[in-house]
Amino acid sequence: MIKKRLPPFAKRIPVNQKCIIFCTGSEAWNRTKSKGWISGHIKTLLPLNDDIGAYRFSFVYGKDVLLFSHGQLESYERLIELSRVFLMYGATLVKWCIAEYPANKIVGKVIA
Repeated sequence: MIKKRLPPFAKRIPVNQKCIIFCTGSEAWNRTKSKGWISGHIKTLLPLNDDIGAYRFSFVYGKDVLLFSHGQLESYERLIELSRVFLMYGATLVKWCIAEYPANKIVGKVIA
């Protein structure tokens, strides 16, 4: 059995950070490392075309996820798959902040 790992920089996200900034696309690394873009939040990413199933996303439990995509975008289907995974891990909502896909907000309900 392969042990799932956290996405890059996710270990640095403080427990009390209520909103997870999640980057995708070919420019995800640059955006995540940027000190001036959404300063004050630790950001994480899914490297372009990486296997979503190789990661664990337990850090999103009970939190809002803002999903960004820059440069070459992930496909719509992969963004949907990633959003579903966030919700399965207990995210309260996933808000897409992607100009090509405006006004996408997916709300999950945590089942106790």
